[in-house]
Amino acid sequence: MNRTKRIAIVLRMSGAAGRDILSGIFHFTRSHHHWHTRLFQMPDEFTPENFQTEKANGLDGIIASEPGPDETARLLRDSNVPVAFIGDPGPTLSARKTGMAYIRNNDIYIGGMGARYLVSLGNRRAYGFVPTVSHQYWSTDRYVGFKQELNKRGLECSIFHSPATAGTHEDLSALKVWLTDLPKPCAVMAAWDTRATQVIQICNEAHVKIPDQLAILGVDNDELLDEATTPPLSSILPDHEKLGYVAARELESLMRGSKCLSDVVFRARPKQLVERESANTSAPAAHLITRAMSYINRNATKGITVNDVVTFLGVSRRLADLRFQQFAGETINAAIVRVRLDAVKKLLATTTRPIHTISEACGYSDLTYLKKLFKKHFGVTMREWRKRN
Repeated sequence: MNRTKRIAIVLRMSGAAGRDILSGIFHFTRSHHHWHTRLFQMPDEFTPENFQTEKANGLDGIIASEPGPDETARLLRDSNVPVAFIGDPGPTLSARKTGMAYIRNNDIYIGGMGARYLVSLGNRRAYGFVPTVSHQYWSTDRYVGFKQELNKRGLECSIFHSPATAGTHEDLSALKVWLTDLPKPCAVMAAWDTRATQVIQICNEAHVKIPDQLAILGVDNDELLDEATTPPLSSILPDHEKLGYVAARELESLMRGSKCLSDVVFRARPKQLVERESANTSAPAAHLITRAMSYINRNATKGITVNDVVTFLGVSRRLADLRFQQFAGETINAAIVRVRLDAVKKLLATTTRPIHTISEACGYSDLTYLKKLFKKHFGVTMREWRKRN
């Protein structure tokens, strides 16, 4: 039997990305019960003292998206504790040559995806990219992918160069000049959602109409942020959950003696592009479906009903049903059942949990009903499906 392994998880939990990464890690730990994890919800919490304490208690491995304080990074560099790192560990920790696995988004692909989408909108005289000011590698890679894709089509790309720290008066003033000088109509991609919301705010203040005069696209699909802008922000959704899962898988490999590494072992392609009104005038109906499916995906296993979805959307039952039939090709109830049964299949295939506990975990209080529903949809019993998969 595997002995219990102590794992430190160091993530920035203030945004959607950190929560999704954690979800992916926990998906891995469901089938690896020998992991005992401690979560540091902000990198600054992973102090040298906390690292030393964890190490003294038998720390076996670390999953991190940031190395924490400088002294912690130095201690990690000089230690032999295996580390699965999501993103850029910085110059200190990256000097370590063994016992490291690097996992990242495929940021060049993300940039190219953004360019392809904005070009598909048609009728744009100019294309621009707004990077981070801190010159993060992922911002640079997204710009490279964006520019390459435009150049393939014989199109030019303008990039904003800030004279100051992001969000300062000097930075935003320069951004306003750059945005207003772009030939209209134009399309702009920002390296991440926070930067994209600044573009929207400036355009609103400068009376630049979105998306007719300027279409704007972000990255991360941070729903709390994107839904709060006027108009709501279109955004690319990276597969952060996959990053978390692969990071956990690679750490398990390192702890078992794998020799990798010093190079990126996995780059995750994005999950999807979520359309909202900031980049598509026809998006409201499609956006309604996107919001509904996002809510269903998050809550289907909690036993939600059609009325719960309608209440969340804030529209009439009739309109919600109509839009679902038009754009999703199924009813709201069918979507809930489909997502819930997918969760059942996933637990059947990846765990040894008893069927009655799977039923409860997926929102079915009546096991007999679930058994009949499962066989109706898939032609076999849950037990038979588990044996085959």
